[in-house]
Amino acid sequence: MNKKCFNTIYLFSLCLGFYFFSSCSAYKKLPYLTNIDSEHQARLITDQGVHEAKIKPNDLLSITVSSTIPGAANDFNLPVVPSVYDQVLQTSVTGGGAAGGGGASSLQDYLVDKAGLIRFPIFGDLKVAGMSVRELEESLTKQIYPRYISMKPIVTVRLLNFKVSVLGEVTKPGTYQSENGEMTIFDALAAAGDLTLYAKRNNVMLIRTTETGDVVTYRVNLQDKNSVANKDIFYLQQSDKLYVETNKAKGNNSQFGTLETFGLSAISLVVSVAAFITRF
Repeated sequence: MNKKCFNTIYLFSLCLGFYFFSSCSAYKKLPYLTNIDSEHQARLITDQGVHEAKIKPNDLLSITVSSTIPGAANDFNLPVVPSVYDQVLQTSVTGGGAAGGGGASSLQDYLVDKAGLIRFPIFGDLKVAGMSVRELEESLTKQIYPRYISMKPIVTVRLLNFKVSVLGEVTKPGTYQSENGEMTIFDALAAAGDLTLYAKRNNVMLIRTTETGDVVTYRVNLQDKNSVANKDIFYLQQSDKLYVETNKAKGNNSQFGTLETFGLSAISLVVSVAAFITRF
């Protein structure tokens, strides 16, 4: 093998090695939770504990009180709003559910005001901000039974506005709602179609409004198990906003999108040059 051929092959090998090294380096920036292993799996799940969303100002609540005693719970429920708004029907809630006459109708909802209060029948203003749905159900049950109803009623509270906004480098930016009042950070990203190749996975911004109205931000590294092991971050709260920043690769013609094309073009060029040189 002459010296020219040797130099050509050597140059070709360097380019090929650079290409595969760059590809492997780019790949490492894509997966989530890269530092988790089987030993930490059980602990990571256990550390989450039981999560319950806390009620905040501007939340919309559905609260129904039902009783096996006919008519006993009427005064603790707001009137039913029928589909035709020319009349308001009296609520009649028993063990079988709510009855407000024929046709489509629903109980009125409670809007939590800026002070964290709702105006509840009989009791007046009640402080609910900072309580979970379960805690509010238990609190109302204790206030109603046995003072007002001789048999323990069934109090059902639902959080109607559990929505999370996902912005930035995701496939489908938008606002997504949870029917069961619970959503993890990965649930939200899955609803938004997952992160794009241009997303900065190690620096996702979580913007949250607290029960007191303060706005706080968190920086979340989706590749670090310790970052998402915090259940206050792993489990989102209503009205949370996730902003996924763009990585530097997109501004530099995308490390993930065009690197392979560039590498193949470079290799093709080297092969052509090598073929040309070996003719002489």
